Amino acid sequence: MKKKLKQWFCTACAAVLVIVTGTVPVQAANLNPGFIPQSKALELVNLDNGDTVYSKNADQKVPQASTTKVMTFIVASELIKDPKNTIATISGDVQAQLPDRSFVTVQLAVGERISALNLMYCMLIPSGNDAAIALAESAAGGNMTQFVQRMNQKAKELGCTGTNYTNVFGKYDKGHYTTAKDLEKIYRYAYTLPYFKEITSSASYTVPATNYTAARKLKASNKLMDKTSSYYYQPCTGGKTGTSDESGYCLASTASKDGANYLCIALGAPSVKNGTAVTTNGAFEDSRQLYSWAFESLKKKDILSKSKAVANVSVQQAKDKNQQLAVVPASDYSTMLPADGSTTTKVSLPKSIAAPVKKGDKVGTVTVLYNNETLTTVDLVASADVTQYVAFYKQQWFKVAVIAVGAVVVVGLIILLIRLLRSRHHRGGSYGGSRYRGKRSASRSSRRRSKSSYHNYH
Repeated sequence: MKKKLKQWFCTACAAVLVIVTGTVPVQAANLNPGFIPQSKALELVNLDNGDTVYSKNADQKVPQASTTKVMTFIVASELIKDPKNTIATISGDVQAQLPDRSFVTVQLAVGERISALNLMYCMLIPSGNDAAIALAESAAGGNMTQFVQRMNQKAKELGCTGTNYTNVFGKYDKGHYTTAKDLEKIYRYAYTLPYFKEITSSASYTVPATNYTAARKLKASNKLMDKTSSYYYQPCTGGKTGTSDESGYCLASTASKDGANYLCIALGAPSVKNGTAVTTNGAFEDSRQLYSWAFESLKKKDILSKSKAVANVSVQQAKDKNQQLAVVPASDYSTMLPADGSTTTKVSLPKSIAAPVKKGDKVGTVTVLYNNETLTTVDLVASADVTQYVAFYKQQWFKVAVIAVGAVVVVGLIILLIRLLRSRHHRGGSYGGSRYRGKRSASRSSRRRSKSSYHNYH
């Protein structure tokens, strides 16, 4: 028994790798978009399936400038349930918190009453720093420290490991930073919230008159959406800019074309070089070129299908000694990749498995690779049930029948033995009594004869 268990264990642990040539998704790090990006950190993600199709220093911590306001919007949205009907009153602290007049504002006046929703428009479209401060103050009841704490807490909840905030509008600070990968997560989350997509997709917006000012006409700082700009890019559907000497040019944006949707994060394109301002916005240029490359070169490819077998595995202890079981991916997998991409998949399976097997049981894995780098690993599962074959003498009903018959035989033998013992006892008792009575009769006859002889003699 121990020997059989040992053999089964060794068989189950032994794995075989099968290399199959096919079509699989691209590995972002190995792709060449055809140009040298200016941005320090980049991340291009397909929003349809979540795949990163291009990445550059995506985990490097860099200043984020006004892209900070995406998180400010998120926290404010969580604290203000009805921004359209929530009215904020501008305090004197709003302008005082701005370091200098070089920071973009929408010129909010002390005592001005404006809806939280319009503050969101003022913050995200022209990147009004005073609007960001006013929105945070209104949402947190004036407690800016608490608001910033919530920003950091939310970043952790979203899985950001390289992000920290010290203010709500993006002022440079050594402790105020993010990564391209983190900002991608933050932007994608904001994209799911009410009003964000609507606001960031607006090239312009008019804020109704308030108790202090006439109507404000806002124009988007995202020049990819400005038809009058040389950076204009028609597929762009929205975004948030950021600029400072320390952070350089930054842009988080989205674009859609022919049913494909992308999100691009560009951080740290030079805005100052050798003390001289760089007028070319590298974040705009990098984003536009990456979008064009993705739309023109990448195609969606279905790589794995739950309905298509990847390999077969031998099944031991099945009725058919040569039983083969097809294994299929536990989930579908598709991604964007170049039409001429060279790809491989690696299947990992044991040499055999033991019945019984249920449909859906994990049997192995399939790994998708591009240029020998792993893109994803998917479980392989059984495509059907396989029952265990049990020999006649091992079947449960047979064992029960044997036990029952054995019990009947034993009981019968016991009864027979008892009867035999009783029979012998009865026969032995009758024979002894006859001999005893015979001896007594003979003795009596002898005495009578002796007595008769005595009388005759005398």
